[in-house]
Order: sequence, then structure tokens, then C-alpha cells
Amino acid sequence: MDSLEEPPAKRRKPSPREIGVMRKSSVDNSATFLGSSSGVHFIRIVYDAFARRSAHLNQNQSQSQTTTLVPGEDDQLASSPLADVSAVKNELWMPHELDHRPTTTGKVKPPFDHLVQWTRSYFDHWHPMFPFILGPPFLAVLEKISLVGLNGISTPDVILVRSVVSIALMDRRQMSSRGKRPSPPPPVPPALVFRTVAQAMESLHALFCDPPTIAILQAAFGVELFLASALRLNAASRIAGVITRTAFHLGLHRCPARFPCFGPADEALRRRLFWSIYCLERYLSQALGIPLGIRDDDVDVCYPGMERHGEVVDDPRLHLITHLARFSRVRGLVIELRNKSILHSQESSITATQVTGELTHWWNQVYDDVYPGDEDTTATTKTPRLAPLHRLLLTVLRHESIISLNRPLLAAESSSPEYRTALQICIESSRSLLTALRGADVPLVWPSFTWGVWMSCLILVYAAWEGEFPIPAAAR
Repeated sequence: MDSLEEPPAKRRKPSPREIGVMRKSSVDNSATFLGSSSGVHFIRIVYDAFARRSAHLNQNQSQSQTTTLVPGEDDQLASSPLADVSAVKNELWMPHELDHRPTTTGKVKPPFDHLVQWTRSYFDHWHPMFPFILGPPFLAVLEKISLVGLNGISTPDVILVRSVVSIALMDRRQMSSRGKRPSPPPPVPPALVFRTVAQAMESLHALFCDPPTIAILQAAFGVELFLASALRLNAASRIAGVITRTAFHLGLHRCPARFPCFGPADEALRRRLFWSIYCLERYLSQALGIPLGIRDDDVDVCYPGMERHGEVVDDPRLHLITHLARFSRVRGLVIELRNKSILHSQESSITATQVTGELTHWWNQVYDDVYPGDEDTTATTKTPRLAPLHRLLLTVLRHESIISLNRPLLAAESSSPEYRTALQICIESSRSLLTALRGADVPLVWPSFTWGVWMSCLILVYAAWEGEFPIPAAAR
């Protein structure tokens, strides 16, 4: 765990089975943990390689506390002596993004068409990935706000609206940076967004004091999704733990079609909400290297459009969440393979081959949606079933998992065939991932795009330093 503090001659590359880094705070004597699926051990390998070749070895060692951070570690950033703590805790929005005219929060009654404008990008980008709310009821809530204000709707609905508007407002920055400059909607009233991360977290206190309901779970998941979209992954992960247990209390991990007390609308909503929770939980587990919160052998919920316990209803709008749910199962297999406790690890070449086969099987299933031909478009609109952003997402997720599966093998001896094969596979997926994102003409709103670029660049730079990849190609 303290390999960065050892003299260079005693340093060793960590085993693929090492399960994380425990870091003790110099401020309050607490500790933080980061698991190996986040890539933390590979980061140490890279910085060790830099340190060995650098004339500024002492400088590199003095910065070791920050050179093992990964994107989204907001807790570690907040406790770092090099961080601006006020910047972590304070206002999330720039002055021109909000309407700061004096008004009473409960009396905010913006026009309905403004509310639709403020939430449109959420439904374009995020709703197909996480369809945990139903469009018509949400529009009814917006209409009620336009008539009676925020005081006229329930607390869960207020939290849900703030989450959706906050996510959409964050997205607008990405849309501008990608050259897409639609006519900007009016500035958003501050009462309709979360001004700080602390405010988003505090909004959930009252919710979890009441008996759990679907509405409460939807509101809490909306906050989790907002925090994840803003790369506040530690905060999102803490909320995810409460959400997961609440979902179990409500029985969301059991297929609703098995129980006669649920009608078709309830079945659809429960299924969509569960798979949304599952997918985001798996992403956070991988990003922070923490154990899975939902085990597959505890779940019997059917994928949308693939009902085993009742009538099958194929809704093309739910194809993406089905793809993501199936991918999240594979992501869990990768985490279990490479991130399991040494005492319980089942890691072997046979198991790795099986996981690779599962990933390839998933990719073959989604391939036609990622690369649609004329016969794969809808009959009425002649457009692909998935938007460009979502096709890009599936491509990036594939390469992310290939990297996560092979990157731990880079801790082996550099002369071994396992190391050389894994390095070349990681180079190929890193180049493919960066090429896909560079050529994208879509807003890059999905949080793991940041992780993907960061890890891919580390791999290419490391490979170039080790003489396994041309330096001009790495620089390009």
C-alpha cells in the first residue's frame, strides 16, 4: 500500500490481485479507500515510470498524494492540502446561467414553455439511458409549477424537477463547447436547481425519514444522477447505497410481472427504475473500485422487452436501457474478476476468457444499433433507433471494459507474454476510444467519457515511455 514511499530500488509493480489503496487523511485521521478497478494501481505504475526517468524524482515523490487521484474523487479532492476546499463546496453555476432577480422561492411560476426548454436536453440525452421517470406525469408536474409554483407540488417532485433542470443546465455547457449553439433559453431561477453539492445532499434528509415509496426513490435517484453527471462520484455513491437498500425494501429486485398486485403501468415503471438504479450503481462501483451493491444472483427482474414472466411488450424506446443493463452485468463480471478480495478471488485465464466472451457476446448484440444500416432504421422516420450520443456511448463502454479487463495484467513482469499481449490490447482500445470521442459531433455529457480519455492517455503515454508504442503516435 505504501509503495510510493519506498526508495526506487525497492519498488515493485502491484499484483493484479491487489485490491486497492487506503489513504489516511492528515487533517482528521480518517481514511479513504480506492479500489483497483478504478485504475489506481496502474496510475502508480505510470508515475513510478515517470519518476525513474525524471530528473525531478523528489518533486514527483512529494506530489504522490495527488498523483493517485482518479476522476470523480470529490472527497479526496476536498481533503487534499493542494485543493481549494471552497471551490469544492461552493456555487456550481456561473452568474449568467441563473436568473438572480429577487423573488420568493415558493412563488416562482415560470411559463410552461420555459420549463420545457430547461428540461429538453435531459430528455434528449439522459432519459433514454435512465428512463426512471415517465414523461407525461413529469410534464404534468411542470404544468402545475407554471400555475401555482413550487409550493404547490410535493417534496419528491420538487427534488426531481431540480435534479432534471440541474442536469440539463450542466449539459448546455457541453453543447456550447461542441459547436452546437442553439438559441439559449432564458436564465433559470435559482429555486429550480441545486446551487451546491451540499444542497443536493441535504435535500434528501427529509425524504428518507418517511416510509419508502416509488416517488421518494425516483427523487433520490434523480439527485444521484445529477451528482454523477457533475463527476461528484463519492457523493453519488453514498446516495446509491441508501437507494439500493430502499429498492430492496420496495421489492424492485423482483420481477413485478410475477405479482398480481401490479398493473402494466406499475410493472413498466418499477422495471425501468430498477434497471436505472442497477446501471448507475455498477458504473460507480467500477469508477471508485468499491464492491458491488447489487448482486446478480439476487435479481430476477426481466430486461425491458424480454419478459419471461408475462406478456412481452417491445418498446423501441427502451432498447438503450436494455443494452446498458446487459452491459452492466458484464461490467460486474469484470469488477468481480479483477477487484475481488484475494481470499475469494476466482481469477484464472479460463475465467478471464469467459468474461471476454460475455463482453464480445454483448457487443455482437448491440452492433447493429451502433452501426445501423438502412434496414435497421424505423419505418416511419428512417432514422436509427439510437441517437448518435447513445451509439457513441456503447462504443466507448466496450473499449472501457476491454481496458478494465486487461489493464491489471500490466502489473506483471514486462517480459511476460501476458504483459505484452495486455499492453497491445489496451493500446488498441485506447486509440479506438480516443478516436471515437474526437470525431464525435455530440455533447459529451456521460461522466465516464472523462475517465475513458484520462485512462487512455495514461496508457498511451506509458506505452511510449516503455518503448512499446511510437512517441509521435502517442503525442498525436
